[in-house]
Amino acid sequence: MRIFRLAVLLVLMPFAAAQAQNYIGISGGLMSYSSGTTEMDSQGFTVVAGGQFDPLIAIEFSYTSHASVEVGANDYKASVMALSGILRSPGEGFEPFLRLGLARGDSDISDASMNGKEDGIIFGLGADFSLNYNSSLRFEYVETDLDGAESDRLSFGTIYRF
Repeated sequence: MRIFRLAVLLVLMPFAAAQAQNYIGISGGLMSYSSGTTEMDSQGFTVVAGGQFDPLIAIEFSYTSHASVEVGANDYKASVMALSGILRSPGEGFEPFLRLGLARGDSDISDASMNGKEDGIIFGLGADFSLNYNSSLRFEYVETDLDGAESDRLSFGTIYRF
């Protein structure tokens, strides 16, 4: 819960800065989550909120929800919350970026002892394709290395700047 509060505070800081360009977004795609001997492949969605302080640097909070998967008598669910620094290569129409940050995974497997919360790091790469000044399409690959679990996602979505 402390990480979540810190993430919310850090995400809200850009909204107070007059020079920051803030944005929100949503994406969906293919995802996997593995904890111990259990691996779950599914689809899911990611919601992001961030602030662009500089043409090169942004801070972004993301929440990824993996779709619930039912295998036999077990129900598998997982989610990942992350606070990341984004390093961009500014361009016109195409902006590749690198992501590095802290993450917290939450897995829930019915009838199993693998339930839990894991902390770790998140890293990835992607690109934003500008449609106009306020909106972009985003393509991204992200890996999350958690303490005892791993998650990755390949997603496509949209970003709206305000």
